[in-house]
Amino acid sequence: MMKLFTAGPSPFGRKIKMALDVVGLTDNVELVAVDTAAPDSENRRLNPLGKIPTLIVDDNAIFDSRVIVDYLHHNAANSPLIPADNAARTKILTRTALMDGILDAAILVVYESRMRPEDKYVDSFVEYQRGKIIRSLAMLEAETPVYSKGAAPDIADITLACAIDYLDFRKQVNWRDHAPSLERWITEFAASVPSYHPSLPEGIEPAPWRTA
Repeated sequence: MMKLFTAGPSPFGRKIKMALDVVGLTDNVELVAVDTAAPDSENRRLNPLGKIPTLIVDDNAIFDSRVIVDYLHHNAANSPLIPADNAARTKILTRTALMDGILDAAILVVYESRMRPEDKYVDSFVEYQRGKIIRSLAMLEAETPVYSKGAAPDIADITLACAIDYLDFRKQVNWRDHAPSLERWITEFAASVPSYHPSLPEGIEPAPWRTA
């Protein structure tokens, strides 16, 4: 039995939970809730960076969500997460890097207000991170994306869904202002991927596609 150290609000942890379900390994994993601020947590002992998610396999810690995805993909039968064709693989991994970048910037916006005293808050830093998100959303909007992979999304699709919901959850940027076509995309994804609704962070605002 594997262990996944994560927290409900974590978009990177959610990404792994959905990936586990897509490759059929959910029942092989015990979820362990983590407080990343706790100095003596088991997660910090196993992952010195103290970040989540951390996947424990045979007493070995695998961390960074990208590495965990790679592990899951290569240890599951017929995984759709990463294409086998080299050109398609590069395209999907690059697209995933864009979605991960949105999440990285979004988390830094949250941390700026959460971790710094109010008088040390740096507006220019926050706007710099928001700029990354907005430019990325504009790139996605230019593609007019349509979701059509049913219950077998690739990892870029999963990460985009996590990014859309995380922006609604923490409200760093209103993605609808920059990529309105993503509403159709997320509606199609939510209706097609079984792990979408169970993995939503508790307390996220209602939306038509979030109604199971």
